[in-house]
Parts: sequence; C-alpha cells; structure tokens
Amino acid sequence: MPDDAKTARRREAPAQIRDWAATGASLLEGNQHAFARWLQGMFALSQEITQFTQGRLQEDMAAWSALATCRSPEEAMDCQRRFAAKATEQYAEEIGKLSQLMVSMAAEGFTPAHPQPHAGT
Repeated sequence: MPDDAKTARRREAPAQIRDWAATGASLLEGNQHAFARWLQGMFALSQEITQFTQGRLQEDMAAWSALATCRSPEEAMDCQRRFAAKATEQYAEEIGKLSQLMVSMAAEGFTPAHPQPHAGT
C-alpha cells in the first residue's frame, strides 16, 4: 500500500471517530432525558398513590368508628352502605387519575427531548 493511501486513511479515522462520538453523545443525552422524564412520572404516580392511600386509611378508620357507635343492625347496615358507596366513588376517581398520569407518562416517553429535523428540510 502506498504511503499516500496510508496517510489518507489515518486522516479519515479521526473524522469517523468524531462522528461516532457525536452520535454516541447524542444517544446518551437522549437516554438521560428519557430516564429523567420517566423518574418524574414515576414520582408523580407514587405521590398520587400515597396521597390516595393515606386518605382512604383515614376514611376507613372513620367508618370503623362510626360503625362502632351504631345501636341496631339497620343502623350498621346503613353505615356500611354509605361507606361502600363513598369508597367505590373514590376508587373510581382514583383509577381515572392514575390512568391520566399513565397516559401522560406514555405520551412524554414518545416525545423526543430535542425535535429532530425532518428529512429534506
């Protein structure tokens, strides 16, 4: 192989390495942004579940206290019915909230951190 060809290859290699390093850095940055968005979403989801659970535990304790004061089976059944109706409503609302959070997380996960230029523009 002539010396000119060897020299030309040596000059090409650093450019290829720079291109590869730039691509790798871009991928790494994208992964960092995606992971940060995922962590934020999981934190929001965790907070929502924690708040709901805390509220439900308080409601449950209040229901047990109310049930303990009932003087007849009819009163106890009415108390239990009110508790079940309220719990059902709250669980249904919470499912809606958690679904919305999950949809938001999924939508953000598919959104690039830096918009990519379209081919041909």
